[in-house]
Amino acid sequence: MISYIALIFYVFAFIQITLFLKWGSRGFRILFNILMGVGLLFNIIDLVMRWYNEGIAPTYTLYDLLVLVSISFVLTYFMLYIKYNRPLIGMFIAPFTVFLGILTIFFPPELVPSYQVVDSIWKYVHLPFIILGTTFLITSFLASIMYIILEYQLRHKKFGFIFHRFPPLDTIAKINESSLNIGFYCFSIGAILGFIWMLQNNLEMILSTSKIIFSLLTWGLFALLIYIKRQKPISPHQMAHWTVVGFISILIMYLGVGSFLLR
Repeated sequence: MISYIALIFYVFAFIQITLFLKWGSRGFRILFNILMGVGLLFNIIDLVMRWYNEGIAPTYTLYDLLVLVSISFVLTYFMLYIKYNRPLIGMFIAPFTVFLGILTIFFPPELVPSYQVVDSIWKYVHLPFIILGTTFLITSFLASIMYIILEYQLRHKKFGFIFHRFPPLDTIAKINESSLNIGFYCFSIGAILGFIWMLQNNLEMILSTSKIIFSLLTWGLFALLIYIKRQKPISPHQMAHWTVVGFISILIMYLGVGSFLLR
């Protein structure tokens, strides 16, 4: 299966970025980018071939979602790399692509019965924005973790190889802020498009689905983070901690709301 080939490239990419973290060789960085790009290419080929063979867009199974999220993470990495030229962003993103690739082994693609297919142009514009927005929000959380680690080492004067390989604190703060803003706007657009799509299909489905609740919770918490930052000047240190708290709160609410709805 093509997704397994993508997984192999992502595993080797993770090895390369780990070696870059340790030794900082330019060759490891270049090879990491090549391997991530090839893995991305195989993920895209996988979706295109399934679309061609099955006649419907591959967006209906868990396997499809895992591949789409992998693509989104790699695209997020390259967008941030082009802007900041910091390959160690990949140190936090590569494990996600490996993990998602492993999950595709346990959740192989399935043929979807035609009666379960709900086709709409709104779905095709809603889903990419939601997935890309979510991966940027996760990247903001990872950048906050990176900031806290580096700040801790700086405060305690523990200047190991991680300190020297990580981007400067101001760069990490910029990555955190830009990822948060891009993620929020993408997620907002995706949520609005999804709501319009549901309105066109079935109003009762909107009132009964957990997706609306999860989307509103996610949107609301990150909107609060951006509001706090803009209304009250806060330091990058505070922003990093607020982002971590916000992300953990979302996970807790997802688990809480999900367990309540599944009773």
